[in-house]
Amino acid sequence: MIMVRHYLMVAKEQEIDALKAALEALREKVTPLPGCLGAYIYQDQAKPERFFFLERWESAEAQKAGGAALGKEAFAPIMAALACPPDGCSLSPI
Repeated sequence: MIMVRHYLMVAKEQEIDALKAALEALREKVTPLPGCLGAYIYQDQAKPERFFFLERWESAEAQKAGGAALGKEAFAPIMAALACPPDGCSLSPI
C-alpha cells in the first residue's frame, strides 16, 4: 500500500539556507531509489525556519529499504543544520 513519510524539520536561525540546500540534496538522492514515488520540500511561509519533507513510497518496506540504502551519512548535513531533532510520521491514504 502507498505510504507517505512526513518530516518536520526546524533549522537553526543561521542555518536556514544550509538546511534548504541539504534537503534539496537529499531529495536528489531519494527520488531515484526503488519504490520512491517522489519527494517534496515545503517551507513554512510564516516561519521560514520550518521545513516539511515528504516522501511518497510504494510501500513501507520500500521506504525502509530506501533509508537503509542511503545510510546515515546522507543525513549528516541535515542534522548539523537542525535546531532540534526532526519530527516524523508515516501516513496512509484514505
